[in-house]
Amino acid sequence: MKFLKLSLVLSAIALFIFACSENKTANTNTTNIVVTNANTATNAQPTAPADVLADARKIYTDKCVKCHKEDGTGGKVTIEDKTINADNFTTDKMAKMADEKYFDYIKNGVPDEGMPAFKNQLTDEQIKNVVKFIRAEFQKK
Repeated sequence: MKFLKLSLVLSAIALFIFACSENKTANTNTTNIVVTNANTATNAQPTAPADVLADARKIYTDKCVKCHKEDGTGGKVTIEDKTINADNFTTDKMAKMADEKYFDYIKNGVPDEGMPAFKNQLTDEQIKNVVKFIRAEFQKK
C-alpha cells in the first residue's frame, strides 16, 4: 500500500514538472509569432521590412534627392533652368497628408509645381514603398 501511494505521489510530481516545463518552453518562443490557426504559426512581418525600405531608399536617392534633399527638407532648387519649391517631408502638413495623395503626386506628378511624373519609371509597388520610406525616415511613422 505504501508503495502504491508513493508511486502515485511521484507520478503526480513528475506530471506537474513535465506540464510546467512544456508551458515554459512554449512561452519563451512567442516573440514575433502570429498563430494563423490551431496548428500553424508564422513569423510576423513588420509594416515595412528592411529590404523594402532599402530598395525605396535607393529609389529616393536616385529620383528624389535632387529636389527633396537627403534629409527630406526640400526647399527651393533650380533644375533645368526652372526654380521649384520642393515639399518638406518633415513638416506636420506633410505628415498629415494621406498616403494616397503622396502616391498620386509621385505617380502622376504636379506639373504646375515642377514635380515630374514617375509612372513610366516606377511600378505602383515601388511608389508605395517610397511612401513607406518617407513616412519611416522623415516622419518617424
